[in-house]
Amino acid sequence: MRKGDPEPVHEFEPGPVVTDTKALTTWLEANRGKRLRLPVVLERGELGQGLERSRVGAVELHVTDLALGVPLSERMAQKCGREATRCALWLEGRYGEKPPFPSDRPQYEVLKVGEVVDETVELKGERAK
Repeated sequence: MRKGDPEPVHEFEPGPVVTDTKALTTWLEANRGKRLRLPVVLERGELGQGLERSRVGAVELHVTDLALGVPLSERMAQKCGREATRCALWLEGRYGEKPPFPSDRPQYEVLKVGEVVDETVELKGERAK
């Protein structure tokens, strides 16, 4: 893919509801390295610092935004406001790569930022077909 080429559109199939931690964890592990779309809750630390916490359901993630070009904290500010310390967004990426440093949280490499998540409805992770 070259700069200026249209981004490919992926079709997704539903996975488990994110409130079922056991089913979600099993599904995530079974789909390591595949393109997933997840409703991720991002929490920012002190002003000027990066993300302090990110999770899908009760599963903690180490989110990396190196593939985006624009930092995830800036995308969060654009979608939820500069003053927001918490924001839930649909994020497309790859789950399960080993982070470049010791961590007990699996890495989620974000490839695309979607819309704000409506957390009042039942949410499911999704896998690209």
